[in-house]
Amino acid sequence: MKKKNSIKTKHPISKKILASFNHYLDRKVIDISEIKNGKIRAEELDKSIVSGEKLSGYDPLHAIYIYAQNKMSVFVELLAQIPEMAKIVNPYIDSQDEYMPSGPPMSPLTASYFFCWGCFDSWAGISRETFGTVAINLCTMLDVDTHLIKVFQAMQDSRMGFYVHEGFSGNKVFLREIVTQKKHIVIVPSGYLGEDGQVWFVRILPEPFPELGFGHSVVFTTPYVILENDNSSVAFSNENSWILYFERNLKKTGKKDKSTAYEFLMKYGLNKNYWNEYIFQGYINHLNEVIYLTGYPDIPLSMPHSKESQRLYGF
Repeated sequence: MKKKNSIKTKHPISKKILASFNHYLDRKVIDISEIKNGKIRAEELDKSIVSGEKLSGYDPLHAIYIYAQNKMSVFVELLAQIPEMAKIVNPYIDSQDEYMPSGPPMSPLTASYFFCWGCFDSWAGISRETFGTVAINLCTMLDVDTHLIKVFQAMQDSRMGFYVHEGFSGNKVFLREIVTQKKHIVIVPSGYLGEDGQVWFVRILPEPFPELGFGHSVVFTTPYVILENDNSSVAFSNENSWILYFERNLKKTGKKDKSTAYEFLMKYGLNKNYWNEYIFQGYINHLNEVIYLTGYPDIPLSMPHSKESQRLYGF
């Protein structure tokens, strides 16, 4: 196999790793076969992915992303061994120890949510590099199948968002994003179909290969559904309350454009663990297919597990 040792990139961490990649190969720190052995080819999708024994029971689009998640997990394990990755690895490990992501009742942070946050949102350096950006740069240098890179890029570009439920038909749920007003037809692998008017906090992954004509996206995380809790009754949160939240907080991102500010806030939060903390502090209840949160990130007393609520109520 021909080794490549250079690729144009504006990402400093990736640049360091790629520049010394042959060194890591020689030391056998990285098993190249683990990277090269895995292809997603859109034209052979049914044969190469969906019909696989472990994935045949999944929705085809969901199967693509499960496959890509497994491949990205390999990259995470391999890249975590490289010293140049320390600025990305250490915060990931610290957050893992802090939140113990496994889903309720152990933790309201699910494994799927934390995987996406840790790989694609948790960043380091002036270029906001992630496990995902480094993996994509490495795949590009190694001529890994372009279809797999395309799926990785879709996952890297994804983020959490707040959506209003607008009904469902069969197993398809209709969601409208509160700020962007973009509408999505999604499947929800957890099986939760929800109710009209609910506010959902989820990560939606799109069709990476539109030519296959799936006609829907996938909610890759167990839905977080937002409730209002006034200590006497519990009801579903409403869109207007979240419009007010964004009016209060989008300007804190420092971005002048509303759309850019929203994308930034949902991708990175206002600090490293902003959305992790919201889930952790706002958790109120769960079922197997849905997790319920309450409150707003900028109002500590609205979240039952915030330090302020614990002090006030003596927990």
